Amino acid sequence: MTDYPLALLARVRQKREDAAAGEYSAREKAHLAAIAETLARLKALEDYLAWRKEEEDRRYQEVLGKEMTRREMEKFKAGIAALREKDNILLEALQEARRAEEEAGRLKDEAAETLRQCRKDAEKINSHQEIWEAGEAREAERREDLEMEDFTRRKTLG
Repeated sequence: MTDYPLALLARVRQKREDAAAGEYSAREKAHLAAIAETLARLKALEDYLAWRKEEEDRRYQEVLGKEMTRREMEKFKAGIAALREKDNILLEALQEARRAEEEAGRLKDEAAETLRQCRKDAEKINSHQEIWEAGEAREAERREDLEMEDFTRRKTLG
């Protein structure tokens, strides 16, 4: 039996499929890491908001009923504003993590589609190879039958 004429193409398609599978695996890990980062930033924000509320309440209780100068009052308000400003920083970090998660998910989906297409292409060539090998086997069997007929004819004639 002769070698499959498209064996090189089959190897190339198999290598592409392997590379696509590796890329998908990497993208999936990156997506999972992005999800974990989003969850961590969400927890950090929730924890900070709970702490900030307690801290604001504590600070208000400290100054409640106290006489304060205008300067002390401005300093107090600035401290509260600084606490609230960190809300925005943590919220921005959470939004950035969500964008990164969406991007990682999109890249994972693209890698999955590429892998699906590579598997489909490899399956086509493998199917073709099976058909070709079956044809080659039939052809070899036909040649053997012809050879056997020639041999038996010669024997009966001889």
